[in-house]
Amino acid sequence: MKSVINKLVALQNIISVIVLFSLLALIFVQVLLRYVFNLPLMGIEELMLFPTIWLYMLGAANASEERSHIVVDIADVFIKSQKVLRTIHFIKNVISVIIAIILTYWCFDYFQYSLKIWKLSALLSVPMFLAESALFIGLLLMSIYSISDLIKNMKSLIFKGNSEQGESVQ
Repeated sequence: MKSVINKLVALQNIISVIVLFSLLALIFVQVLLRYVFNLPLMGIEELMLFPTIWLYMLGAANASEERSHIVVDIADVFIKSQKVLRTIHFIKNVISVIIAIILTYWCFDYFQYSLKIWKLSALLSVPMFLAESALFIGLLLMSIYSISDLIKNMKSLIFKGNSEQGESVQ
């Protein structure tokens, strides 16, 4: 499982770099054409929408994998028992996995709808599924990382819980 996660993260990082450089190139071309040559290119803002959405969703998936997203673990401050804290974190992970799977399912339906309808962007007629697929892919990655965290927390709860029979609350 760890090997699969590592490969996913590596692929995700490569795609993020490619998308970031494409966004930077679009911005550079826009600035160059508009302010140096005084020839604004119509539609470049519309094109920038696609890598921006992909960066946002891949960044969210990256935060989910690194567990660097914003959390409020007020229980960690007040509860001293590690077993109780592991139980609370396990429950939190179960809820996160359920929500992630539901959202992924909804985004998959939306992605299928997007392919079926084949919406096009207003100015350049770029298929919108290219941007809308980022929602599904990002949430799928977040679901995978949440499930991985749940498995880690489950192992921690089971194995460390058995070794702390004489745990005392401080």
